[in-house]
Amino acid sequence: MLDYVFLEAHDNDRLSGIAALYREMGWWDRAGGDDAAHVAALVAGSHAFLAVYEDGALAGMGRALSDRTSDAYVQDLAVRPPFRGRGIGGELAKRLVARLRADGISWIGLVAESGSRGMYERLGFEEMPGALPMLKKA
Repeated sequence: MLDYVFLEAHDNDRLSGIAALYREMGWWDRAGGDDAAHVAALVAGSHAFLAVYEDGALAGMGRALSDRTSDAYVQDLAVRPPFRGRGIGGELAKRLVARLRADGISWIGLVAESGSRGMYERLGFEEMPGALPMLKKA
């Protein structure tokens, strides 16, 4: 059975698993350090941080960043490979969007990774005409 949990920064027993997922996805090259403190800061700084567990094992996560008034972005949506193909990513996105809507957020965007466009389109996201995602290099 899947258990979707909105995390808080003090959920210390779950933070190391989140750090491991960031590394597993290739988003971090951090080798150790105080990963729990880093993840706690990510959770605390997010509008919402959602994790999903199956029988206690972390299956995936997603978070939303916002100004807490009008605009938000879905960020860092990930499902571990053994759990893919079961609709977990879509459910994470749906629950994050529902949370944002319940909190009064009307504009919700995201930058989709290659290959995930179809999932997001099925959830009602569409390409923003005239927009170009950009990243500031170091």
